[in-house]
Amino acid sequence: MEYTYEFPDANAFLYTLRRYLEIKGNSSIAALLIDTTCGFRSTGEYSGSGGRWNEYIADFTLWVPLHRIDSFDEEVCKQIQIAADKIFPAECGYSLYLNVQVQLADRPPEDGSEGINNGAFSFEQPVIQHDGLRFRSQTEIRIYDALKRRKILFFPNAAAVLGGTNLKREPDFLICQNGKWGLLEVMGEIYHPSATKDHERARLFKEYGLIYVEFYDAARCYHNPDEVVQDFLKRLL
Repeated sequence: MEYTYEFPDANAFLYTLRRYLEIKGNSSIAALLIDTTCGFRSTGEYSGSGGRWNEYIADFTLWVPLHRIDSFDEEVCKQIQIAADKIFPAECGYSLYLNVQVQLADRPPEDGSEGINNGAFSFEQPVIQHDGLRFRSQTEIRIYDALKRRKILFFPNAAAVLGGTNLKREPDFLICQNGKWGLLEVMGEIYHPSATKDHERARLFKEYGLIYVEFYDAARCYHNPDEVVQDFLKRLL
């Protein structure tokens, strides 16, 4: 076989890798790859695998959000390596070697007063610019785009001040449909660290009369944003 020695598009490869893991029943591992990035780099060394003397070794690096890095244990990395080897184009002429590294966050504001959009909350995680707004993840962006396709009023990452207390919160999406208000929250992100915290978050808003609060798994939000939005709006009626 004549090799091209050209790497596939990193974004396309990562998306295919997630889909392959899901199809093979590894949805939990596929979900870990949401909001990760990847890249390829030739080491310049021959691999010699399978009798192919002219095949090179390439580093396949995954840059992972800090709050997920501990989930990439030996078994998870093994499954990712197997899946990556399966879908990597043979004609590229490389044998992959998986590396997992932490995504480096942008430096937070010095005074800690800059909110993600218009709020005044401290936010030390990197943000993503999209459509003139700032988001925490590609998952939030997918839900935002799905909501924007509907004729509804909504507020992404709005600052909420709970009067009579010292509490402030920043719900993911505050949505109004036909005069009815609800919150759509994305689970699985650093700002939703546990189910207990989710229930506490919902309880606080319900105490102020915002009764409908729905949490959706991040993997579902990423892969099926329109389905999530449709489900939320149907229940809000």
